[in-house]
Amino acid sequence: MRFDTRPADQFAALNIRGAIQIGLTGPFSSWTAMLVRPSQELILVAEDESRAEEAHIRLARVGLERVIGFFLTDETRWRQENIELASIPTVGCVGICQALESGEPVQLVDVRSRAEWRKGHLPGAISVPLLDLGATAASILLRGSSTDIRIFVDGFEGWSASGLPLEVPKTE
Repeated sequence: MRFDTRPADQFAALNIRGAIQIGLTGPFSSWTAMLVRPSQELILVAEDESRAEEAHIRLARVGLERVIGFFLTDETRWRQENIELASIPTVGCVGICQALESGEPVQLVDVRSRAEWRKGHLPGAISVPLLDLGATAASILLRGSSTDIRIFVDGFEGWSASGLPLEVPKTE
């Protein structure tokens, strides 16, 4: 399994098709440990050798010791080696607002925990927690679908910081 450790925007711009993305920053190890079986062989994608080594060490600390190699980010080399590449369009708050206002058919998928979703979410968003998907949302959705998928780069934090409206489910 290819596991891309780069930030989401870099992954979205260009990735090895079929790779699953969880960025090295933040709770990388704990998320990966929840999503990957200890017996799974991993090939890492990283920006440079030091980040590949850091990812390898952090994964070993949580019992994921089956890292069998890594790819460094190198579009020219990837293309020379005929590695199948992909990209994922991104969208920000402005784009989401425009789509919602225009009536364009948009399905927002909120991958935060259900508890976080219940505290507030983007209008019309459905809750599909990351752990229910088995990997980072956009990368796993792309593996099994050819639909128009975009990564919301501003995320919930950007939306709420902009003062845009949130929906909060009514409790019974």
